[in-house]
Amino acid sequence: MNTMKWLIKREFWEHKGGFFWAPMIVGALISALIALPAFYFAAKGDDVQVRINGEIRSGGEAVKQFSQRMTPEQMTLVTDAAASSYMGFAGPLAGLLGFVLFFFCLNALFDERKDRSVLFWKSLPVSDTETVLSKVAMALAAAPLVTLACAIASALFSVLAVTLAASMVGVGSLSALLTTPALYYSPLLVAAMLPVFAVWALPAVGWLLMVGAWAKSKPFVWAVGVPVLVGGLIAWLNKMFALGWDTSWFWKNIVGRILLSIVPGSWFGLNTLDGSYQVGIRQTQVSMLLDKSWQQFVNPNIWIGAIAGCAMIYVAIRLRRWRDEG
Repeated sequence: MNTMKWLIKREFWEHKGGFFWAPMIVGALISALIALPAFYFAAKGDDVQVRINGEIRSGGEAVKQFSQRMTPEQMTLVTDAAASSYMGFAGPLAGLLGFVLFFFCLNALFDERKDRSVLFWKSLPVSDTETVLSKVAMALAAAPLVTLACAIASALFSVLAVTLAASMVGVGSLSALLTTPALYYSPLLVAAMLPVFAVWALPAVGWLLMVGAWAKSKPFVWAVGVPVLVGGLIAWLNKMFALGWDTSWFWKNIVGRILLSIVPGSWFGLNTLDGSYQVGIRQTQVSMLLDKSWQQFVNPNIWIGAIAGCAMIYVAIRLRRWRDEG
């Protein structure tokens, strides 16, 4: 266990730019792009012209008139909505994580053969299994946790800044937001989706590691080109000979799973559930997403993909052990 901990730390240190600095910088940019316009409008709202029902008014005046029409119950609903959905501000970090993990998994075993550092690591009393599994743990657990921490910090700062700016023009209340329970449990609900991601992303992680361990050059071309070309060939044969195949199944369940399932939340687009699994209409936005995420476990597709991913990880371990670059 201590060996695995140090192997994971090694992966983090070697890829700190992608796993730490990238989400930190992107999170800070998101916060700045949200907070600065909000404070600018709060300070200079009267100088901003808006058109309402054909009539031109100052932005500050329009906001004040709108806030005066709102009842206390409506203000409470707005505050609750902001507290339960503010994690959406950090949505771009999910796409960033998928991008970073794609190239990390693809190059993790390829680069060490390319620069011959694999010879040094093989001289240490660390097995190939431990080395490969540390990369899997980095991709499925450690890196998502670091990105989640950056996402929480960015989203929390953004919603507090927007609420403070809104309160400056008479809309909303920072104290009301801070006393809303959803503000505190929304990050926990997002964190509860991480086990779904860990299982869902196994086919992509396994495929990319296996290709990286096998390819002698241009692993990206092999990893992306092979499934895309096979999908194109199947579509061409289906059209040419009128075979009646459902080619969308291959693109969604094979190509999509081994290339896109490494992006958090991709299960919403690549996997579907029948109507018998519905969420409650009174749930918040984040809790609805959590329920829909965990419902993926009732679909056999996620487990079939996980088994295939584990098999490919095993092949990657064997390739690392026996691959001859001489």
